[in-house]
Amino acid sequence: MPLIGPQEKAELEALVLAKLSAHFDQHGGPALLKAGVGVVVNADGPAVFTSLRDTGAAALGFVETRTLFTAMCLVTEGKNDLPRESLESLAKEATAAVVHQINRIAPGG
Repeated sequence: MPLIGPQEKAELEALVLAKLSAHFDQHGGPALLKAGVGVVVNADGPAVFTSLRDTGAAALGFVETRTLFTAMCLVTEGKNDLPRESLESLAKEATAAVVHQINRIAPGG
């Protein structure tokens, strides 16, 4: 039985989108494509980290944003800026990645 089902995943995705949007507003699109920047989920909920060291030992799941398909397409095309329109896709991909990691914690996962 998964720890995070479809309804919880949708709620988590909205929280991840809010965190990514706040980071975008404060630092701009290029900041989300830097190496070491990503999304972490721990007991306090999701957060954007700026270094893998910042994920913390208690992280339930984490993913570097530049490893996600949306970001990889931009980086591969030589673009070092993430447009605001890409945040929803990025949030969806980041959420799917961390949910997969978290659900593996469950017995039989």
